[in-house]
Amino acid sequence: MSNPQVHQFTKDKNHPWDRLKTEQYIQFFIDRNFVSLDCFHGAIIEKSSNKLIGLAGLNPYKENEPEIEWKLGVTYWNKGYATEIGKEIISEAFKTTNITGIYGMAEPENIASRRVLQKIGMKYLGINEFRDQKDAFYYIGRLGL
Repeated sequence: MSNPQVHQFTKDKNHPWDRLKTEQYIQFFIDRNFVSLDCFHGAIIEKSSNKLIGLAGLNPYKENEPEIEWKLGVTYWNKGYATEIGKEIISEAFKTTNITGIYGMAEPENIASRRVLQKIGMKYLGINEFRDQKDAFYYIGRLGL
């Protein structure tokens, strides 16, 4: 999270995270006991090396419609990990919860993330305001699988 490239398309692009901010982020999720698949964050562990390479999860967004998120270390970009974890999150969340849909958002210039959102089955909805910035919105409904 301290690598500026990880944040190049986020509101933190000029403020890479330090250790304290990262620990506070982790503690936020621990304190709220986000353990069900309708709202959670988890570590992404590379199977071959057993290394922590990122995080992924579902954030609260709308009633019964969370937002999917992932962040990967730069050396793990363009290896299919985001697509693999994104498909798995969607599949498991729809199997094990009552959510009706999942949103995905990316800065319009973040072509790599937008491609992943499409690869995991999400449909483009257009550009909308999100967290004080313009984002490309994607969505998949329970029936979209």
